[in-house]
Order: sequence, then C-alpha cells, then structure tokens
Amino acid sequence: MRRCPGPAILSLLMEPKHWREYPGEEWSDAIVAAMKLGGIDYLFFVSGTEMTFFQEAVAKAQQLGRHTPKLMTMVHESVALNAAVGYSMLTGKPAATAVHVDVGTLHQGAAIHAAWNDRCPILMTAGAGPRAFPGQIRGGRDTFINWVQEPRDQGSIVRQYTKIDHRLEHTDNPGLAISRMLQVAMTEPQGPVYLSIPRESAMLPLSGTLRFPTLEQMGIGRPVSPDPEDARKVAKWLAGAENPVLFTARLGQDPSAIPEFVRLAELLAIPVVESSPLSTRMNFPATHPLYGVGPSAADADVVLVVDDLTPYTPGINGPGSGGSAAAKVVWIGPDPVNSRYKTMEYEADLWLSVTPANAARAIYDEAVHLLTTTDRSRIEARRARLAARKREIVAAENAAALADGRNPIPSGRWVSYQLGQLLGPDAIVVNDGLSNGDFVRSYARRDRPGTYLRTGSTAGGWGPGASFGAKLGAPDRDVVLASGDGFFMFGSPLAALWAARHHKAAFLSVIFVNGTYSTGTTLLRAAYPDGYAVRTGNYDGGTIEPVPDFAKLAETVGGYGENVKRTEDVLPALQRGLDMVRNGTPAIVAVRVP
Repeated sequence: MRRCPGPAILSLLMEPKHWREYPGEEWSDAIVAAMKLGGIDYLFFVSGTEMTFFQEAVAKAQQLGRHTPKLMTMVHESVALNAAVGYSMLTGKPAATAVHVDVGTLHQGAAIHAAWNDRCPILMTAGAGPRAFPGQIRGGRDTFINWVQEPRDQGSIVRQYTKIDHRLEHTDNPGLAISRMLQVAMTEPQGPVYLSIPRESAMLPLSGTLRFPTLEQMGIGRPVSPDPEDARKVAKWLAGAENPVLFTARLGQDPSAIPEFVRLAELLAIPVVESSPLSTRMNFPATHPLYGVGPSAADADVVLVVDDLTPYTPGINGPGSGGSAAAKVVWIGPDPVNSRYKTMEYEADLWLSVTPANAARAIYDEAVHLLTTTDRSRIEARRARLAARKREIVAAENAAALADGRNPIPSGRWVSYQLGQLLGPDAIVVNDGLSNGDFVRSYARRDRPGTYLRTGSTAGGWGPGASFGAKLGAPDRDVVLASGDGFFMFGSPLAALWAARHHKAAFLSVIFVNGTYSTGTTLLRAAYPDGYAVRTGNYDGGTIEPVPDFAKLAETVGGYGENVKRTEDVLPALQRGLDMVRNGTPAIVAVRVP
C-alpha cells in the first residue's frame, strides 16, 4: 500500500512555479508584505496584548527596505475602521485595520455596518487569543487574559457584514491568505473581509524560502459589459421615451462611470435623481441642468436604476402607481438584485449584472444609431423644459437661504449655503448630517468625482473617522465634515481629532448643534402628535441639553475650536476654520441652530 505524501511534501509538489520569493523570518513578515503588495498603503492599528507582531514586522520591514503598509496608530477601533472606510471610498483602494481579539472587533461596532453598506474593500484583521499550551510554542498562552478572550467563533461577530471570514491556521500560507482575502474584497460587489490571526501563528518561523502569489498575480474580477441585444433594447426604450428618469445612489463609486452617464444623459435628455439621502458619492454633477429635476418613478415611462438599493417604494411611488401605464424598468449594477438583502419587492423588465460604466457606453453607442428626427425633436423639448426647471429650483434654494440669512439666529440652511459659497471645486464634503444633511447636499453642489462622501449605512458616527481617512487619501485638498451634534458624539470625535493631529491630516468639522436627536423629537411628534410627551413637553430620550462645548474638545488635542450663535458670524468662523486646517491644525466650528 502506497503512503500519501505528508503536508510539507504536498506543498512543494503543488506550489505553482510562478509564485514569487520574498524575504522574511516569521509569518508576520509575510502578512505585512502581502498587504503592501496587494495595494494596502495604510494599516489602521489599535494596540492589544497579542498584536505586537504587527508592530515588529512593520518596523523590521521599514528598516530593511521591505514591502509594508504604514502602521497608523489609532486610539479607538470604530474610528480606525471608519478611517479605512473614508480612505477607501475616496481613493478606491483597499485599506486594512488591526484590532485586539474579540473585544476590539466588538468595539468596531456600527462602523462595520458602514464598511459593508458602503461596499469598501477593507481587510479587517484582529488578533485571536492564543490556544497553545503555556511554554509549548512561541506566542502561546502566558497570561489569564488568553482564556478570557477566546469566543467560540470569533468570525461570527462580523459574518453578516463581511464577504468572507477566516481564522489563520498553521496549515495556511500566510501570504496567500492575505492575497486571497484581498481578491475577494476587491472583486465586485466589493466589501470588507475579516481575518483573525492567532498570536502563535503570526510568530511561527518561516522554514526555507517564503513564496506566495500577490493580488496582482491572482487577479480580480474584470468589468462586465452588457449583451449587445440588451444594450440595444434599453437604448430603444430610452430613445422613444416621453418621460424617462435615471435613479442612482452609488454610481460614483466608479469615477469613470460619471462621464459616461453624463454623456448618455445629455444625448437623450434623461433627468438624474439621487433617490435617497444615503447616496454615497458624487454621482452626477450637482449643477448640471439634468440633475435633480426628474419626475418620480410613478410619472415616468422608462425608469433606469443604476447601482441603487431603494430608488422608490413599490406600490406607493413606484412605476405605474400614479395611474399611468406601467413603465419599462431596467436595473443596472454589479449586483442589481441586491442579493445581500433577503426581502426585495422590486420588479424590472431587465436586470443587467454589468459594470455601470460599460453599460452606459454600450447604451450610448446603440442610441446614437437609433435616434430619429422625431426623437431628437422630442428630446430637445424635454431638455429645454428640464433646464428651466433646474433654474427654478436653484433660484428657490438660494432665495430660501438668503431669507434665512436675515434672521439673527443661524439656520442649518444658512450654514450649508455659506459653506457651499466658501468651498473650492476640489474640496471634499463628508456629509454625516441627519436633520441638516439634505441642506448640505443641496448647497455644497459638488460637481467633480471624489468631492462628496456620505455613508450608505444608517449608523451614526461615521463622519469623524471617515474625514480623517479621506484627508489621508487627499492630503492636498480641503476636507470638511458636516455633522449634527448627536452623530458627531457617536463618532468618538476625540479619537478622530487626535489621529488628525498626530498624523498631520487635519480636517474641518462643521457641527450643526440643535441639542436633539430628530428620532427622539421630530419622529416622536409625528408618531404621537397628541400624546403625553408632546402635551407636557417631555422629550426625555431625544434631547441632549446642555450641549457640550465642542470648541474646547478641539483644544484638548491642540486643535482650533469656535462656537457660533449669530448668523453674521457664520461665514467668518467657517473661513477661520478652513485657514486653520490648511495650516495643519484640526478645527471645529460648532453653530447653534434651531
């Protein structure tokens, strides 16, 4: 009977010859090398008892000129993950986090929700409590805490919000494990992945030459184009439409898709609507005559949905609900049926699992050849009508803002208007507002790709960390966070401000201070207009009075802070705040609004 070769022999027999060789002494060297070779420039790190291997591997690689990401000292896990999210949203590149076993993972909290819903390719790593018997192996158990921090299944903590999770085992190739995790994270639809790393595994010595494939060698999924017949069908519907509309929420995740859809929209005079306040990127130039002027889905005869989750509510304002004939509906995206969600009521005539930029290009090429003289005449009439509508909307918005500017107490609308007047075209607006978030979106009027970020998550507190991460990704551009006071406090702002100061990545925080959670005040009044709470003025649970002194919060890390209560002081304070961050000092301008 023939004996099967052992694991070591099998690894040699099966190891692809194209795998490259890399220097290193222990597994942690392979881990950080594979991260850098996979495109990770930043490792957002929070210290823990089993995490010293990351520090040593990075320090060693820096000293010896080896591949390694930069280790970014962070002082809160949720801020670290939100920083990775903000950086990835802005740059399109992967990032990594490293936190302390199960408790550090738990402390990442709602930031995991943002990473998942914003479809960010984040390699989330965490130490795993060692299991080796004391003294048996380097890195094994050596203190009481090693027993306390061993859950039954650490990856299950984040399994619902990651594409895959894995515990690094002794049988793994550590470099391959990292490359594979990044391959999954970077392939559409992108998303976070989770790798737990036992201390004794990270400290294992490398025997012989270290070999593993890089992410580039393994490759990621290529952009997909629509079938020519499908592109022709969509082009025919759009060319003959009387009242088309395009809905999107995250088209701008691929910056190359924006000019393609601008070109298609201009050819056919298709109005573009961001269906939700949770539109995550700059998807279409805000000052364009076709932006924000479209009909509702109920009044449209062709509905084009591009990488969106909830463009309308079926049966309420969806196609055909306005009494008109049922519209043609086309959904386009890397995952148009939104397979991450169990319950979806939407219907469509075509579901196209394709890359949006390729879809726009293919539909445009078909439409050019289909347009008749009658089509062009109808399209030009619609174009003129929509342009007039756009002028009316902008005029009304500006008039409303100027009217608020005549009041002694600043409003959220006035602050947003002044911010929009002040910002340059390349400034990045990180919108984490709720009550005033729509004002920020309307008046910031971002026109360039990568100038607007907003989380697709419903978790508050994303903004401070995301703003720090965005500034790392664009160090020469202004980054401005717009946030309510409640969400700002959710975001562990002290940790984010400290990181901004320590890592020289200053951003401006504009805080709309209204002393309330709208969910506990406005929604309470809506749900119980004649209830006891409203009648007695008891809004306990919804108010946060007295509000903190946010200016002093900035000062605790050597930043600049200013509290504003008068309308006339808003613009000068915003300008001073911008001047400070341009000189490298984090700044807060907190404006008291109704």
